[in-house]
Amino acid sequence: MTPAAWIGLTVLFFLLTCGGIWSWWTFAHPESPEQAADRANMLQAIYEHGNYIEAAIWSIFAAVFAVTAVKQSGIDRTWSIVAALTFFFFGLSDIVEVFTGGWWPPWWLFLWNAACVASMVGLLVTYLRYLR
Repeated sequence: MTPAAWIGLTVLFFLLTCGGIWSWWTFAHPESPEQAADRANMLQAIYEHGNYIEAAIWSIFAAVFAVTAVKQSGIDRTWSIVAALTFFFFGLSDIVEVFTGGWWPPWWLFLWNAACVASMVGLLVTYLRYLR
């Protein structure tokens, strides 16, 4: 990495750290019960919108793998289809998470996410072996 990249990453890390500390201090010390309720509502909205955005990102990954699968043949097509389904279901789990309130309280959603992550790890290992 170049010295300029190190400086840029250091500045970014510093700014993110300062922003995190400021956010924690601001949200941890509300001035009134109404302010605490407003902050809780805002955090809930961020959580919900963030899950929808995350679901959209995983769906884009799924779409890219699906388009790639159409253009390929053989084992490459099979792995692209598996990747497309994995990312699609992982994104779908984010939408379900909004309605259940968490990714682990319903045990079946935790298993769903774990299966998707295991599939992603398996795809990564297969791809790395393919590169050798």
